[in-house]
Amino acid sequence: MDIDLVQQLNDDVWHPFRRAYGELDAPGFLSLYSPDLIRAGGPAKEVLGYAEFAAQTESWFADLADRGSAVSISFRFVERIVAGDVASERGVFELVATRADGDGRTFYGRFHTYSRRTDGRWRICVDYDTNERSETLEEEFQAAAAVDDVDAFKA
Repeated sequence: MDIDLVQQLNDDVWHPFRRAYGELDAPGFLSLYSPDLIRAGGPAKEVLGYAEFAAQTESWFADLADRGSAVSISFRFVERIVAGDVASERGVFELVATRADGDGRTFYGRFHTYSRRTDGRWRICVDYDTNERSETLEEEFQAAAAVDDVDAFKA
């Protein structure tokens, strides 16, 4: 596998994803997704297209900002397959939600994304996640490869 492609995914998707998510920057966050997005899973166990996902995201980010809450997300990978202009990546995410009063909670879940590079830029085309409860998710998160550990996926 071409490690340069994995680094491009990090630069185009994963680093901006964390930044936009943490800043509650809905336009920046949504720009990481393809207009023909399929978004599935999540707490509501639903399938959405880009327009529905965008509306949901904008509303959620605005609600968090209005309440003075904060959220951050981190990703670790168990699989990164990249060839040419397509990629499949699976892993575990850690989401930390903090209320304005400082009360915080940490959640873990699994994700699987498919991305495509068009016009020289990677975008997520299919995004699936689950917030299933598992006593091992935190350990799985710690055991998985960090975003910048691209060498872990050399063939």
